[in-house]
Amino acid sequence: MSLSVTYDAVFANYTVDQYLSEWATGFVTAGHGYSNTGGFNTGTYDGSEYATHGANGSDYAFIAGSDTANGLHYVFTPGVPANSNLNHYLWGSLDDVSLGYTLNGGSGSDFSLQEEVVSFSGLDLDAALGAGRTGNEVHQVIYGLMQGNTSALESVLDNLLASYGVSTDSTFADISAALAASSATAVGVQAVTDDLALAA
Repeated sequence: MSLSVTYDAVFANYTVDQYLSEWATGFVTAGHGYSNTGGFNTGTYDGSEYATHGANGSDYAFIAGSDTANGLHYVFTPGVPANSNLNHYLWGSLDDVSLGYTLNGGSGSDFSLQEEVVSFSGLDLDAALGAGRTGNEVHQVIYGLMQGNTSALESVLDNLLASYGVSTDSTFADISAALAASSATAVGVQAVTDDLALAA
């Protein structure tokens, strides 16, 4: 699957790094005790999507998705030390990451973002059961996002974008042009205009 980058046209002249930094600042951290720590769309430890929103009621959120049904999994093994590399890790197939605001869905249905700002598809990351945390990009990307840390996602994107002569230091508009020239896909989504009611 080829890389696809979809973005709100308002952010066309932002670099990917600039938007990820803005998102991380707004997300803060899932906090483990300060907010929803996230979950799968269809099960406790498995699903085709994993998502959460930021700390202290922040509307900033992300959805990590797999193109495979029930393709993402979480390993929790009672009796194994919490800090063990082979406990508390994610594995499976990670294909898509969407960032934006106001998380909806879950509890047996697909997640959605009320305002999806950026979506990266075609990541094609895979980790097998037993992969643990170390060197596991599926775990590192999702767990990083849970902490409001985008560095693992940036690293994955830089590896993919290098093939098109761009990077996360490039603007969404430049990435769109580079992907289009290589017959990959990038789409600028029209910005949503808020209706303003003026009181007389």
